[in-house]
Amino acid sequence: MSRVTGTLVERTRAAVAQGDLLRAYDHARTGIDAGMESQELRYLLVLALSRMGDSERALRLYREYGLDRSDAIDHRAIAARLLKDRALARNTGNFRLQGLTEAHEAYLEVYRTSGDAFPAINAATLAFLAGRHDTARKMADEVLRMPHIKEAASYYDTATQAEALLLCGELDQARQALIKAKAYVADDFGAASSTLRQLRLLARAMHLPQDETATLLAPIAPPGVIHFCGHIFAAGSTGEAALANKISTMLTERCIGIGYGSIAAGADIVIAETIQSRGGEVHLILPFRMDDFLDQSVLPAGPSWQGRFEKCVENAASVTLASKLAYVGDPRQFAFASKIAMGMARLRAQFLQVEAHQIAVWDGKNGDSAAGTGADVRQWRAHDGQTSVISASGLNRDYPRPAPLDIEQYPRKLVAIMFADFSGFSRLEEAVLPTFWQEVMGRIAHVLDESDAGILARNSWGDALHAIISDVADAAKLGIDLAENLQGIDHEQLGLDQSDGMRIGLHFGPVFEMHDRIAGRTNFYGSEISKAARLEPVTPPGAVFVTEPFAAILALEAGNAFHCQYVGQVEFAKGYGKFPIYRLRRQCLTGTV
Repeated sequence: MSRVTGTLVERTRAAVAQGDLLRAYDHARTGIDAGMESQELRYLLVLALSRMGDSERALRLYREYGLDRSDAIDHRAIAARLLKDRALARNTGNFRLQGLTEAHEAYLEVYRTSGDAFPAINAATLAFLAGRHDTARKMADEVLRMPHIKEAASYYDTATQAEALLLCGELDQARQALIKAKAYVADDFGAASSTLRQLRLLARAMHLPQDETATLLAPIAPPGVIHFCGHIFAAGSTGEAALANKISTMLTERCIGIGYGSIAAGADIVIAETIQSRGGEVHLILPFRMDDFLDQSVLPAGPSWQGRFEKCVENAASVTLASKLAYVGDPRQFAFASKIAMGMARLRAQFLQVEAHQIAVWDGKNGDSAAGTGADVRQWRAHDGQTSVISASGLNRDYPRPAPLDIEQYPRKLVAIMFADFSGFSRLEEAVLPTFWQEVMGRIAHVLDESDAGILARNSWGDALHAIISDVADAAKLGIDLAENLQGIDHEQLGLDQSDGMRIGLHFGPVFEMHDRIAGRTNFYGSEISKAARLEPVTPPGAVFVTEPFAAILALEAGNAFHCQYVGQVEFAKGYGKFPIYRLRRQCLTGTV
């Protein structure tokens, strides 16, 4: 293995360990696309996909990469894990039982050829889930007699010991093993979250009460994830030291190690600094261009904030611009960034098997503004989130606010934006165009007419569709409904290949709402619409691709109705840039996998 490949493998492993599966996928994809002949990179990519819940795509790549022929046990065994994930996603009893049995047999086969504890304990747990309790306990007892499990001295060995003890009904001993495992896991959050998923699944099958399960698993709980927000206050405020102490205490009490939020002067910076000083991760989401953000949200509270702002940005785990747009005086630009940060916190928490929380330095006043700390708290709580409030009393909030920009003549909205077209349309013979119009565009019109989504605008030309939808969940449902409805078209009748189909791209962002003087109706404009238009051409036929803002806000607002599977950093059409993209599906999981 070359040094470059080895470095990339280590970076990918580190990202998996941190539970940062999006970054792990990107690292692995970069090496594979560059022609690196590394089975470990391919395995890590499949592992990242499996932990993100995309078991079908992971299983296809497992076979394509030849991991079933690998000498490494982990490489071969991941197929059994993927079969397990697929089984757990089935909500029909017989199909689920059949899938669990198939996964059990796959793990058992790896165990028979390797004698390794990892496939053995998984085969045991799957036997239990499939109702074969005696087989499960017999295999667990075999595992406990293995010398390196009996005298466990590593994370995976002690976690395996704990799982085997749990299968044997020894709850107190299982918890002691997990306490020992905690000493080995360090900051490998990915390993801990994987163990948590497995043991929670087993605990549910054993009908353990929730409080007993929580006590059992507490030793290996990964760090908490928060969305943070708070008021801007003037530099040199006498209450800042007391505030920092309160923040530190709250982070300790809630075991917080990962934060998502903005980085305005005042509370945001103090929270970010505190998390970073404790070795935690801070992910920053800014509403617009950084120079404009400095002018609007940092410098007015005092020039000394700038250096602290820059240091937080430098030490951040990631920095995301909600939009590349300049500040246009619209408070919804701030609200948009806040919603993305909240959604990204929830996405990360899902990966780590924890609940996302919000910490707000707040004066308790709700107000009716579209943006600000009160609006952020209101938004989080509106979607079943819990907020811990730290009082803003004692902070000097008397600083010169920037003069507002007048945008009243140009109203703006936060909307979902859809672009779609049909791959293969340009190859159609003239004679079949009327059939296409009836068969394809007619189906689209029917879905739009039958939809109860708040469609604010729609347009079509040729094979293309453009729509503006008021709600992100409605847009997600509409996109999937369109994709599913169009699966039934007769490709042969149109003279097209089965690989042709509708490409649907969805984005969410702030747009201008104006009267279209040419069309004589209300229409929507802005750079976010241009971004959405560049996504659709790189979407595979039959798929629904969404941007990260769309995925994040969907995670915030739509609960478990949908599942966004990370695709990677995708180059948009016409050189628009590279952005993280997700594939949208309906949520069909019946339990935590």
